[in-house]
Amino acid sequence: MITKNKSGAKIPVTGRIGRFAKILMAEVDQEILEKIMRGSDKYNSFNPVKQAEWWKEAIEQLEKELDKEKVVQIMKACGQKCCGQGHRKTVKKLMSESKSINEFLDKLNENYKGVSFKLKNKNTVIVEYDKCFCGQVKQTKEPFSTDTYCQCGAEWEKQFFEVALEKPVEVELVQSVITGAKSCKFIIHI
Repeated sequence: MITKNKSGAKIPVTGRIGRFAKILMAEVDQEILEKIMRGSDKYNSFNPVKQAEWWKEAIEQLEKELDKEKVVQIMKACGQKCCGQGHRKTVKKLMSESKSINEFLDKLNENYKGVSFKLKNKNTVIVEYDKCFCGQVKQTKEPFSTDTYCQCGAEWEKQFFEVALEKPVEVELVQSVITGAKSCKFIIHI
C-alpha cells in the first residue's frame, strides 16, 4: 500500500519498505524523508537487483542527511522489527531445550543452515554467514560503501540472542557480504 504524505509524495507504508518509511517518518522531517524515499513508490515493481540498488541509494542519502548516530539508530529500529515472532519463538524453544550454551549453539547450527554459531569464550559468541540473508539487498551487484545497512542485521542478532538468553547482549558487526567481505560476521558479547 502506498500513501501520499503532506506534500503529495507517494511513500509505501506496508512491507519492509513501508516499515523503513514509517521509522523515517517518526525520525526525520518531510524534506529529508522525500529525499531518502525517492522512487520508493515503484519499489514493489523492481526486480531484486533493482531493489538492492534502491536501498544502496537510500542509505547513501540517509548518510548525507543525518549524523552517524542517528543513521545507526534508524537501521537498528529496522532490525528490531525484522527479528520476527517466528525466530523469537524458535530461539526461545531451542534455548529452553538446552542444558548449556554449547548445546544451544549446536541446536542453532542444526536449525540455521548457512550460519555458523561458535563459542569463542564463555562470554562471546561468533556468528558468521557465508552469504547475505536479507532479501532486500542480497542481490546487490555493487558493494555498499559502508556497513550502515547492516546495522539492521546487528540489531537482529541482538534481539535474537536477548530473547534466547533473557538478558542484554552487545553485538559488534565485524564485516558484511554487501560491503565486499566474503562473509557477514558478528561478535555477540554476553
